[in-house]
Amino acid sequence: MDEGHPDVGGQTSDQDLVRQTLAGEQRAFEVLVHRYQRLVFRVIHGVAPGAEVEDIAQEVFLRAYRSLGQVRDDSRLGPWLIRIAVNLCYDYLRRLRRRQERSFSELSEREGMVLERLMSDETALAQIDRLALRELAERLVGQLAPQDRAVLLLKEREGMETREIARTLGCSETAVRLRLFRARRALRKVFGKTVDWPGRKT
Repeated sequence: MDEGHPDVGGQTSDQDLVRQTLAGEQRAFEVLVHRYQRLVFRVIHGVAPGAEVEDIAQEVFLRAYRSLGQVRDDSRLGPWLIRIAVNLCYDYLRRLRRRQERSFSELSEREGMVLERLMSDETALAQIDRLALRELAERLVGQLAPQDRAVLLLKEREGMETREIARTLGCSETAVRLRLFRARRALRKVFGKTVDWPGRKT
């Protein structure tokens, strides 16, 4: 579901729906949830793979509901919700035991075969099953640091610009560029080839 999807809630703007919610119209907030839930799900799945997406998403919208009064009339609701989602993902990951990085020898047999073929055959990318390739990409991306994974997700899958990512995550543009460089370099060390981000919008 894209931001501001015109089919959800008619032509009513996010700002109008926020004002209606603050005035006590519960239906208005339900429209906002419907409008943005797929975006929030994508972010959670990308930043905290393996997490209970629905549980975290529920908390995202609960926090958003409680904080709607802080939203300025000129604010874009999508980036604001993304920031809440990313922060909750970080909280979730911090609550887990210190993550032990999975070695590539722990990949499944199928994933190992895909990776080995990619590394040994320059023509393999066009021949390998796209589903297998996407599954492998998700697995490798899941091994990045959460902050690097969040930046890569917003840049490659959501198509956000560096300035918008920095504003959304509350960091500098330099930090965004550094994390993006670090994430891409880590993936190139393994892949050595360009692979589409799983689920990237086209």
